[in-house]
Amino acid sequence: MKMLFSCCYLEYFILFVILYKVLDWFVRIFWIGNYDTRYILVTGCDIGFGNLLVKRLDGLGCHVFAGCLTESGESELKKSCSNNVITLSLDVTKQESVRNALEFVKGKLPPGKGLWGVMNNAGIFGPMVPPDWNTIDDYKAIAAVNIYGLVDVTLTFLPLVKRERGRMVNTASVLGRISIPLNVPYCVSKYGVEAFTDGLRRAMRPFGIKALMIEPGGHNTNLLSGEAIARHANNCWNRLTPEIKQAYGEKYLKYVATTPIEGIKKIGSNRFDKVVDAYQHALLGRFPRARYVVGGDAKYVYLPIQWLPEWLGDWVMEKLGSDSVPPAGALK
Repeated sequence: MKMLFSCCYLEYFILFVILYKVLDWFVRIFWIGNYDTRYILVTGCDIGFGNLLVKRLDGLGCHVFAGCLTESGESELKKSCSNNVITLSLDVTKQESVRNALEFVKGKLPPGKGLWGVMNNAGIFGPMVPPDWNTIDDYKAIAAVNIYGLVDVTLTFLPLVKRERGRMVNTASVLGRISIPLNVPYCVSKYGVEAFTDGLRRAMRPFGIKALMIEPGGHNTNLLSGEAIARHANNCWNRLTPEIKQAYGEKYLKYVATTPIEGIKKIGSNRFDKVVDAYQHALLGRFPRARYVVGGDAKYVYLPIQWLPEWLGDWVMEKLGSDSVPPAGALK
């Protein structure tokens, strides 16, 4: 009899999960429409996801302010997009640049109009080396873009978003949920994005503003340049003390300069459109998600590891890096 009741409860649970998934899918298929009345700011538009998003929004008829770090980035977008896209110079690490961008956007908006959305896309990856190869300046440089720049843009443009009861969308990462040993400064910055956006989402609810997060896994963008990873690794090695160099050894340097990036690229996705789909839905979906986890590695590798006990999750991470070279000191 007890087994019968248990089977009934299991069936009810499975039915509930199925109904929830169907309902969740159904409500996400609706869009807000009236795209020609939506004004959206996107940061980091020179290349990558930001560049693709600007072109997607332009194709839908939205008005886009595309923040670029370089003149070449602005020039490329001007050539490939309609007059609905207005480019501007924006370095999120400099407060003066962010303030100038605000005044520029205000001057281009119709009277009384605000921003429907801000897409904080700008970000950098940094060196893939062990934590004791980093200096405090490495942490500051990555945080300046990935978290402090994001916060500055958010707080600066928030009044314009409040005017429209619009949306703040921040690019976090699945590595804002689980930290990997070879890029701790990047993970620290993305953990910060997670914390900031969670708090912002709850604080902005009374104003009718949605604060949302995109959490991509590994995607083979220009951030994952093998040449850049090798250069960063060698630069970090050259400034290490003799003691740390001896503890790791030249063989380990060769490993971190080549092998990890090859592994990431093997499981990394080339489906950039999936990330852009998430950006688009966060900005224009009728019922957006609070979090968008994008990529097979994010959904089926890193998130499950996050839910495991630490000792088991650490063991799984070690097995995933089974081709790693142990530091010379560890062999002793």
